Amino acid sequence: MATSLDLFAYLAAFVTVVLALALCDLVQSLHRLLRVRTNVRWSLTAVMAAMIVFLAILEEFFGLWRLAGVDRFTYVDLLSLIVPPILLSLAAMMVLPDEVPEPGFDLGQYYMQNRRLLYLLLCLWVFAIFLRLSDIHEIVTGQRVSALEIAAMFPWQTVPLLALFALLAWSGSMRVQRVGVLVAFVLVNGAMISRTIEVSEVTDRAAGVAAR
Repeated sequence: MATSLDLFAYLAAFVTVVLALALCDLVQSLHRLLRVRTNVRWSLTAVMAAMIVFLAILEEFFGLWRLAGVDRFTYVDLLSLIVPPILLSLAAMMVLPDEVPEPGFDLGQYYMQNRRLLYLLLCLWVFAIFLRLSDIHEIVTGQRVSALEIAAMFPWQTVPLLALFALLAWSGSMRVQRVGVLVAFVLVNGAMISRTIEVSEVTDRAAGVAAR
């Protein structure tokens, strides 16, 4: 019979493939821009948006540790697991251009033209995380939780981020975009730091159990 660790390894490998493809596309797009960097009119806002997507991919990867104790999984659970990485993959493909054909390419203009779809994808990602956290909580504890309870458990990673991405999708002001992207970067980076601490605690507990 498969143990919870066997199931975790199986699911983690499945999700990691999708996240690796997202990261690969992001790196390739950045490489194309750097290769013709003298033809690019750079935008710090666009670069920060790409960094947010990069951090979100890492956060999604570290979030897999929540599945370490799961010993059963349904088709609906699988959807809640795989949909967020797919949304992030689409965001990674959207945030930077695939081609830079002409001299004088304006990265800021590209960002503004594509911001609505980009942040719509990120809004859907945060909402999908809501659903996944609720699903995992029910699997582990056997108790249902509301969206408000999930938001209270993760105050900086849910409602504020969702509202901020919605604002960035709506606003056509570059000033709002600059400030909003900076705040989003801080929130996602904070989530990464807390996730790193959480993973370290899980690893320490696992090492303690193995040592007994």
